[in-house]
Amino acid sequence: MPNRKPMVQRTRRLAGRMLTFLLQAEDDTLREFAAASKSGRAAKTLVKEGALRITLVAMKRGTRLPAHTVAAAVSVQTIRGRVKLGTGREEIELPIGSLVAFGPGVAHSATAMSDSALLITVAMA
Repeated sequence: MPNRKPMVQRTRRLAGRMLTFLLQAEDDTLREFAAASKSGRAAKTLVKEGALRITLVAMKRGTRLPAHTVAAAVSVQTIRGRVKLGTGREEIELPIGSLVAFGPGVAHSATAMSDSALLITVAMA
C-alpha cells in the first residue's frame, strides 16, 4: 500500500473543469485538529493550482495569527465565528459571512474572537 498523507494534509489540484467541496465537513475535521493543537489552529490547502491557493483555517477562540505579509492579493472570508483582523493601521471585526481583500504586501494579523473558520484565497502574480 502506498504511503498516503492523512486526508487533512491532502491538497487537491484541478484535474478537470471544477472541484467542489463540502466546507462544513472540511471545517468539522479541522475543528477537531484545532481543538487538539497546542497552537489552537489547523489549516488545509483545498486547492493549489498554478498561482491560486485556497486554504481553510480553523481557529480556537483567542488564537492569534501574528502579523505577516503575502506578495499577492489575499481575500479572507469568515465562514464560522468572529475574527478581528489588524493591518497595523486599523482593526476590523469580521462576523460570519464577511469578506475582506488585501492588496499585495499588506501586513495583517488575525485573532479569533470566538471559535472560527476562515476561507483564505491567494492569487500569486
